[in-house]
Amino acid sequence: MKIRTSMALILCLAAPLAWSAGTVKVYTPDSTQPKTLTNAGHLLDLVGQPRLANSWWPGAVISEHQETVLAEQKQRALLARLTGLAEQEDGDDAAAINSVRQQLQALKITGRQQINLDPDAVRVAENGNPTLEGEYTLWLPAQPSTITVMGLVSSPGKKPFTPGRDVAGYLDEQSALSGADNSYAWVVYPDGRTQKVPVAYWNKRHIEPMPGSVIFVGFADHFWTKAYDGLNADILHTLMQRIPD
Repeated sequence: MKIRTSMALILCLAAPLAWSAGTVKVYTPDSTQPKTLTNAGHLLDLVGQPRLANSWWPGAVISEHQETVLAEQKQRALLARLTGLAEQEDGDDAAAINSVRQQLQALKITGRQQINLDPDAVRVAENGNPTLEGEYTLWLPAQPSTITVMGLVSSPGKKPFTPGRDVAGYLDEQSALSGADNSYAWVVYPDGRTQKVPVAYWNKRHIEPMPGSVIFVGFADHFWTKAYDGLNADILHTLMQRIPD
């Protein structure tokens, strides 16, 4: 089975002779230029490489070429939507929307495949070692020492990671921009998982983001217009597709 689940049925129906091993560009923290691995038949052929043994797997990202094209299209559509919303507003509301747009425009994204890349999991998990077919890119970042705050906040960007500090604690340093959700924030973990976190005084839970996470403050529910429906979900999807630093 190929990593992209949307192609699973096609792959099952394909003739064995039509299958060919994948080609993977690998970015490591010690080089700006990728190394290329050819004839990677299965995921373990990639992540099991001895030279990658000391990689920080929780933040590793593997992407597929065609999925990257789609992800970039969705990012452009999201930016256009935010531009349209900002044009319909004025004052603080427009400024807040434009701030979010600028943050998302600066992101480099890719067609991330949602699969555990830790070699131990690949070896033992059911369906953990799929075949690779096509063109892939693997990013292996250095273990980070920061978290990133994004969204409708006064000072977005990287912040030093502090052990024991919860999501609400990081947001205590911020002022919410116009239209922000003051009751909940989202954490996007380095492995692409997301978690909705209560952060108001009346519902706060102690949730600690791990280094490399993004804390995202989204738009509050808009009861009088549907123009913002699904916007937070689209932004989260883009954040899940970001290329690690």
